[in-house]
Amino acid sequence: MYKVLVANRDEYDTKGIEWLLKSSMNAWQVESAQNESGLIKKLETFQPDLLIFELDLINEESYGSFLKTTQIIGPDLIALTMEATFSQAKRAIDMGVSDLILKPISADILLKSARKIHRRNQMISRTAAQKSSQKAEKDFNYQDLFIEESNSAEPLVSIGIKTKNPLELPKLFKFLESYTFQKTVHYFILNDMILIIAEKSDVAWKEESLRFMRDWQETSAEQIAISIYTGKEGSGTVRSHYLANRKLMELTFYRGFNQVIEESSLPKWLSIDPFLTPEEQSRWIDFLNQSDLEALKSWFYEEFLILADPYPEPGLIRIRLTSILAQIRRHMKTFRLADGDMEKEYLRLFQTILYSPLIYQVINEMISFISFVFETIRSDKKLKLELTDRVLFFIETNYWDPKVTLERAAEYADRNPNYISSMLAKKCGKSFRELLNETRIRQSAKLLMESEISIKEIASVCGFRNQQYFNKVFSKIKGMPPNQFRKRMHKTSV
Repeated sequence: MYKVLVANRDEYDTKGIEWLLKSSMNAWQVESAQNESGLIKKLETFQPDLLIFELDLINEESYGSFLKTTQIIGPDLIALTMEATFSQAKRAIDMGVSDLILKPISADILLKSARKIHRRNQMISRTAAQKSSQKAEKDFNYQDLFIEESNSAEPLVSIGIKTKNPLELPKLFKFLESYTFQKTVHYFILNDMILIIAEKSDVAWKEESLRFMRDWQETSAEQIAISIYTGKEGSGTVRSHYLANRKLMELTFYRGFNQVIEESSLPKWLSIDPFLTPEEQSRWIDFLNQSDLEALKSWFYEEFLILADPYPEPGLIRIRLTSILAQIRRHMKTFRLADGDMEKEYLRLFQTILYSPLIYQVINEMISFISFVFETIRSDKKLKLELTDRVLFFIETNYWDPKVTLERAAEYADRNPNYISSMLAKKCGKSFRELLNETRIRQSAKLLMESEISIKEIASVCGFRNQQYFNKVFSKIKGMPPNQFRKRMHKTSV
């Protein structure tokens, strides 16, 4: 039974803390004291494991007696105070308190602190009990991970633990060293994960892993993933367990962290060609030349963010992304952007593609970089183009935005809207709206021919607020509605 003593001068605060602890932790025995003499007496008779007390309850006369009693009995201490001052903090440190909580008391903070202390004591007790009762068991060495030997005489279970940031692994290992599982385990700290090996038993390892994850999350904001492998087909070797956990951990590239991955998810990678096909290279040239960020986003989403089991091997995906980066590099060189800050960002993105633990992070950074390239080109190109070409360039790079207006184009070109309107009529024989709609329909026709995206989605990505207006404009320019155009183009290509 875990015993808690609450000592506070305010009767209502005392009752409130008692109720909080009893209602939240049914197995705890909670008693109270409301003055210093009652506190000393309770300490001697009740002998609590945890003392929650008001710091100012202990005056200078009784300080020595209080300190001597707590040193003998040895409870953990949580102090409460109304004053957030250095002197109060120093006094609490001198007393050896585990936590100092400011009044008015937050129930969540107090309960979290008490639970953390209780859990730490449990871990220490389990470790001591485990060491005292530990039998001589098989020793595992690092060489077992890399040399294929005969199967272990006893069936094994293995657990991999991986941090999102590999630099946090030493902190995780330190936490593990003071942590106690229900079964004796052996640890291997590697450059990208920690591997735990134990002899198989009736321990519910998934529940153990979830408990470990919850305990870790109370001490750190770093995300982790846990894999479990039991080698159901046989006892297996340490190396086979190591390789299986590495393979399971690769799923985090697609699925993310804060989860337990069981061996039923052991991936069977899908084989793909990691390089862009000639058709894909052509599409990318169009994306880049037209600064078509929205179409590019759609392509990334379809290619990389809606993948399902069986997944492509992550290494092949990284190669494919570097193949795309090579296309971006060529585009940058066309506009003489492969130097300075742009070059630094390019190299940083290359490292992200190679080492980022999550695919969606890679894609987000790639889109952000491409947007930066487009914006740099746009700002430079704007200075070199004639006025009409500036407006047409604005339309080509912004047609996807339903909020595009003549006024925005005039602001971009640094001219009056009326002047832009008359200039377009004179040079192109068309209004701004007609030129904008022609661009949107040209892009939508391309999507109708080359993709299976729904007509409603195409209307949206090409800048139309609703499908009905899109159908009307498309029919006017192409002489038929979009669904008929798609069917005709598909028949022609068969």
